[in-house]
Amino acid sequence: MNPIPNNTDWSATAAWIALAISIIGTIVGPIVTTILTNRHQLKIYKMESRDKAQAEKNQIIRDCISNIGSCVAYGNVDNMISCGKHFHNVYAYVSQEKWPLFDSFYQALVEQNGNTLAEMCPEIIHLLASLLTE
Repeated sequence: MNPIPNNTDWSATAAWIALAISIIGTIVGPIVTTILTNRHQLKIYKMESRDKAQAEKNQIIRDCISNIGSCVAYGNVDNMISCGKHFHNVYAYVSQEKWPLFDSFYQALVEQNGNTLAEMCPEIIHLLASLLTE
């Protein structure tokens, strides 16, 4: 038996394999990098959006608390307008079960019913303040 002659030029084959790996790396590398970068950017964007929404919520609640205090203490027209403007913004953050309480408080505020306001104000302020700590 005659052995099959081995005429393979391994240096040329190695060069072609290296070239193929280089081309694949040149194409795949940037694609993988772009995908990973975009995923990271999306996570950052979501975190920033969440932080911004939380900051806006906290500011709305603080403004409402401040305006309620001003309106209850000094029930002039300017304070009433400012309180009405800020008061209704907190409904988005208060559970629906508490809406009737807020409605009653606002009704007493509009009617300038000092006794009812004095009774309800602490509960409203405590409820709003608890939303800041969530």
